[in-house]
Amino acid sequence: MNYPVVIYPCEEGGFVAEVPALRGCLAQGETIEETFQELRIVTELWLETARKHGRTLPDANLAIDQVKLLSA
Repeated sequence: MNYPVVIYPCEEGGFVAEVPALRGCLAQGETIEETFQELRIVTELWLETARKHGRTLPDANLAIDQVKLLSA
């Protein structure tokens, strides 16, 4: 699943990336590439844990539509 991602620089260096549709799903790294690699891992773990506990996954298309509305 592809969810919108937000990435921003940290004051102390490096970057933080998060998936707003997946509460608490975030990662950090020294470079943007490293940050995205970590975020992929964390996202898969988040989704795997949600499935394991029978939780309904957020709709990726709805999350994308919400980002489009906010950016308009």
